[in-house]
Amino acid sequence: MSFSANVKEELLNIEIENKCCLKAMAYGMLLFGRAFNANAISMMTDNRLTALMYQRLVKEVTGVDVRFTVSPSGKYILSVDDPEERKTVFSAFNLTGKERSLRINRSILTNDADDEEECCFRSFIRGAFLSCGTVCDPNKMYSLEFIVPYMMLSTDLQVLLSEMGASPKVTQRRGVRVVYYKDSGMIEDVLTMMGAMMSAVEIMGVKVLKDVRNRVNRRTNFETANISRTVAAAFEQVEAIEYIDENIGFDTLPDDLKAMAVLRVENPDISLRELGEMFDPPISRSSVNHKLTKLIAMSKKHKAENHNEEQSSEKHK
Repeated sequence: MSFSANVKEELLNIEIENKCCLKAMAYGMLLFGRAFNANAISMMTDNRLTALMYQRLVKEVTGVDVRFTVSPSGKYILSVDDPEERKTVFSAFNLTGKERSLRINRSILTNDADDEEECCFRSFIRGAFLSCGTVCDPNKMYSLEFIVPYMMLSTDLQVLLSEMGASPKVTQRRGVRVVYYKDSGMIEDVLTMMGAMMSAVEIMGVKVLKDVRNRVNRRTNFETANISRTVAAAFEQVEAIEYIDENIGFDTLPDDLKAMAVLRVENPDISLRELGEMFDPPISRSSVNHKLTKLIAMSKKHKAENHNEEQSSEKHK
């Protein structure tokens, strides 16, 4: 089962106690369904439980039985086919079905009691999401969308969500309006608003896991880069010391540089700090680096002088 289906299942399992919330949720499902006008009331979904909820809510709120069919492709199609029954449905919401455009009628979402928690608004958003919403698996990407085919209806939804503290963005895709969120925190807020607490917590858990993985990867990459730099530096140091041994001789070196040269050749894979601790007496990392830099400079200088002498000899021949 997809993450989106899991979210909808969680929403569908919420017990609705207040009749006003039941009506608000039914209104959300109807308004954001496939059609909601005098000529057609219908909805199409891949989710059987969502289809059953649509059928149940319409029956409980309006008394009208919704026709339930399954298409050859396996989609569930809900519809109110009788014109008189459609009038009954609209009448239950103080509508005619002949309104000029689909809009959110907020008077339908007004609770009789003094409801500071806006339970009806949350129930309405839940119904809208069940009809036209989708949310991606947070392991893949963060995205929650309401697919709305009508411009004014999408604008009303955007405004309502913004007033509830979850401002979405709106775009157009293949001729329909998409009210959407890409921010994980906002998605968590919307899921919590609708009542999908466990799904919101799951996203939080995925975020924590991703954060830990990213930190581990950054640390690993940092340490790998450090190791690479250390190995490259050690190789250059050993190469320079071997050159000095073969072409200049350790006996020409001051005692401290000679001791460092021997120590580095015998321990090519340890850090500068560890070399310093092995020195007698122990010295700091910067002192080790200073001595090794001197050895490298000495080998480079000798190579350059030899090269110049060779070129000069060639010219005199």
